[in-house]
Amino acid sequence: PHPPPPPPPGGAAAPPPHGDIGIGELVSCVALALFLIGPLSEFSWVNAELAQGRASADRVAGVLGARPAVTAVPPAGRETAARRVPVEGRLRLRDLTYGPLDAVDIDIDAGETVGVVAVNPADAVALLHCLGRRADPERGAVELDGRALTTLDLAEARRAILVAEHDADLFEGTLLENVVAVGPAEGRGAVTSAAAMSASGTDEVARSLPDGVDTAVTARGRSLSGGQRQRVALARALAADAPVLVVHEPSTAVDAVTETRMAAGIKAVRSGRTTVLVTNSPALLAVTDRVVLLRDGRVAASGVHGHLAGTHADYRTAVLA
Repeated sequence: PHPPPPPPPGGAAAPPPHGDIGIGELVSCVALALFLIGPLSEFSWVNAELAQGRASADRVAGVLGARPAVTAVPPAGRETAARRVPVEGRLRLRDLTYGPLDAVDIDIDAGETVGVVAVNPADAVALLHCLGRRADPERGAVELDGRALTTLDLAEARRAILVAEHDADLFEGTLLENVVAVGPAEGRGAVTSAAAMSASGTDEVARSLPDGVDTAVTARGRSLSGGQRQRVALARALAADAPVLVVHEPSTAVDAVTETRMAAGIKAVRSGRTTVLVTNSPALLAVTDRVVLLRDGRVAASGVHGHLAGTHADYRTAVLA
């Protein structure tokens, strides 16, 4: 090997070999890299926000451009609806056909409490959509006091028939604010918030919370358990005091003792008002005046809960199994 070259005149240090850097250059590179972290992070954040914004804009445009699920009432019909007398609560399903439902006929008198048991959960969902006028039937009609819902103003129909679905959400606010969020129907208000909370078992929920009815509830009720959310949602539906109340499985997340109390509370608070309980709960069905069994989209049986449980195998399987 060749000997290393002699040092340059004057004792100056030899330049570093090719490919190496000095301390100053290293410090400059590290400083530049640290400086670029901020701008590059901003670029990545902007791209993520842009992608999310475009996806959200597509969804918003899809909602705004969607065709209405139900037909609007002509102006003449709206004027007639505005002059209507107070709702009596007579409900009739006449040859109702929608989705899995096929020619369903059910008559419910004003002030009657009727249970509906669906062997297929899809039948219950389709029934709720028609009663809440989230969809118009393919054939037949849902009639309120002798008038088809399709002839009523949409807001008027939904004020008259309140559908409290199983997956109802709570809102950010206090417990009491969630209970009185809907407010009583016009001209009514016989059910106080205290009575609704007692009937649904929400008073027990309030006693278990640090600030009682003034306890803050997070969005969608995530600060409460599933059973607590169900009781608060039922209290809200009862406090609305609608002429016709349709409740879907309000007690699936509570214990048997609480469920029995809720059933008795619904029966007491809704006395004299039309109530439809869409449920497979024996405790709730036991307080109804009669029960209708839906199987394969049709009415398979109708009668008192105790009689059907003892004589009808399909009913017994759906409710007691």
